[in-house]
Amino acid sequence: MSPAQSVASSSRPCVALVVQRYGAEVDGGSETLCRQVAERLTDWARVEVVSTTAVDYLTWKNELPAGVTERGGVRVRRFPVASRRWVRSFGRLSERLYRTPHTIEDELDWMIRQGPRTPELLAYLKEAESRFDAFVFFTYLYYPTYFGLPLVAGKSVLVPTLHEEPPARFDIFRSLFRLPRAFVWNTPEERDLARAMFGIEAEGEVAGIGIDPPATHTPDGFRHRHGLGEFLLYVGRLDVWKGIPELLDHFARYRSERAPDLTLVLAGKRHMKLPRRVGVTPVGYLEDGEKMQALAGASATIIPSPFESLSVVALESWAVGTPVAASARSRAVVGQCERSGAGLAYSTYEEFRSAIDRLRSPEGRELGNNGRRFVAEQCSWERVVGVYRRAIERASGASR
Repeated sequence: MSPAQSVASSSRPCVALVVQRYGAEVDGGSETLCRQVAERLTDWARVEVVSTTAVDYLTWKNELPAGVTERGGVRVRRFPVASRRWVRSFGRLSERLYRTPHTIEDELDWMIRQGPRTPELLAYLKEAESRFDAFVFFTYLYYPTYFGLPLVAGKSVLVPTLHEEPPARFDIFRSLFRLPRAFVWNTPEERDLARAMFGIEAEGEVAGIGIDPPATHTPDGFRHRHGLGEFLLYVGRLDVWKGIPELLDHFARYRSERAPDLTLVLAGKRHMKLPRRVGVTPVGYLEDGEKMQALAGASATIIPSPFESLSVVALESWAVGTPVAASARSRAVVGQCERSGAGLAYSTYEEFRSAIDRLRSPEGRELGNNGRRFVAEQCSWERVVGVYRRAIERASGASR
């Protein structure tokens, strides 16, 4: 009897979670959400993650071993990527499609080149459909979801992580969003965007993400280890699409006008060339404990990305009482800030300057305390996992 068959024979539901990359070494938001949900579903279901051997989302280079392993109580089945992505040529194709009229065939070609192209993964989903009760697909944007979900649509749950970004306007996604048996949304804004963009009812609960109660952190610990005075913090991929160039420009101007001793700390893996700027300190990727100490020590956390369906960093920042300044172009993060009363949004440099002034004042501590209360009340893993369980039951037919 195969491992999948033995899982299916259990009285517990057998659930496959499908995601383009998987593992603690992966720094993407949807990938991290998938891993955290997978590990917490194991008390209720037999869980298998179906993914690829890639770590780098730009090239999809095969870096991890193919085959089956177990991590955190979760069976992980990885398939090799059949062809790498060539960043420059793919970028040129994307810009052409974003800006000019094109055909469905152009969009399908874009999706194949978007990747990670894994025909073996698709074949496995088709062959294993009868052995799983439900398939949960994380993020709408990549090859495994676009070509994999239709193969098991009758048992599918989609966690879209949808936000305003150019490819979301492609016609190919209108049909995809009509297929799932159930949805799990990160924010009300994401659900409303799907309704408006794709003309669907978009039923399903808003889960968001759980935040574990933070350990006690000494606010000065991170600052002392890195020789810092007062600092602002960015946590995440250092990527053009995350708004880093604009953040660097705004910070340089703010520092020259307002606070010549203020530092901007950039915590995350580099996916762009960083220009040298006075007062900017890249510290690389931070493990969870060090990251939470950095958040606790910052005057404010900056979220410059215009493309987010949920900001986990905002929730982590609020968990330790640190307020947030966020780009007003990300409706979902603005919604988080409004519901929590713990963050300020900015569109222009002048609004950025005003927001940072306020967050560095005693008002910032009040907003941080609002955030701490919001996370304690709204972000329990018990509630989040309950949403996923109900979606899986709907997809599997167990709730009928």
